[in-house]
Amino acid sequence: MKMSLSAKSILALILLLTACTARKSEIAVISGKIGHAFGEKLMLQELDTREIHNLDSTTLGADGQFSFQLAPREPGFYLLKAKEGKVLAILLDKGDTVTLGGDFTGFPDHIRFQGKPEAQILHDFFTFTRKNEKEVDSLELMLSDQQDSSGYYKLTLSLDTAFQKIWYKQKTFEEDFLTAHPNSLASLIVLNYSFGMSPVLSPEEDFRFYLELDSTLSKAYPGNKHVVYHHQRVLEYQRQKELKRIEK
Repeated sequence: MKMSLSAKSILALILLLTACTARKSEIAVISGKIGHAFGEKLMLQELDTREIHNLDSTTLGADGQFSFQLAPREPGFYLLKAKEGKVLAILLDKGDTVTLGGDFTGFPDHIRFQGKPEAQILHDFFTFTRKNEKEVDSLELMLSDQQDSSGYYKLTLSLDTAFQKIWYKQKTFEEDFLTAHPNSLASLIVLNYSFGMSPVLSPEEDFRFYLELDSTLSKAYPGNKHVVYHHQRVLEYQRQKELKRIEK
């Protein structure tokens, strides 16, 4: 009888340890050490399909160290939000580890990122995009400073050409990204990103990318809420297009 109870106890302990290990493997961690960040606040948010949810926050100490832990139900998008609304976007799944370093000055541009390849390519996209956005901001500032000058009209023509070059560079980068990573969840962010006030890619002109991602991601991430939402948008666009065709 004692042997039987002992065996049951051992089995229970094994099951408990297995469950704890399984739960631990599902914990995702975002941590790091950031310089010049004493007293700065970081907020962790989840980017949902229709809204943003606040999850956690921390105020950095003199050493600049921080750590967030969460248990994602599925792969998704998370934001580290700093002052003035500046954000660092992160693609995260169960058990993922993301490590950040660098300097808080100019967050998130001066932040080093280390994570799995799929998270890294999303970070690289935002790094590239922010550089283009800064170029646009610089041109707009130049235009604003010269609005009362005699050569303002000529300057607008020149800067319009410069704007178009930046826009074309961004569009080419996004198209190349989607072509190279059709199975990546990160492609949904790239497809729907607004550069300035307008999206770079649109269903009217770039529907082939919408269809391809709908097909590939539905297989790679069946049931994922971001993929399901994209699928619904594709169906709605096709429905609206068909209605317009019938009305004609």
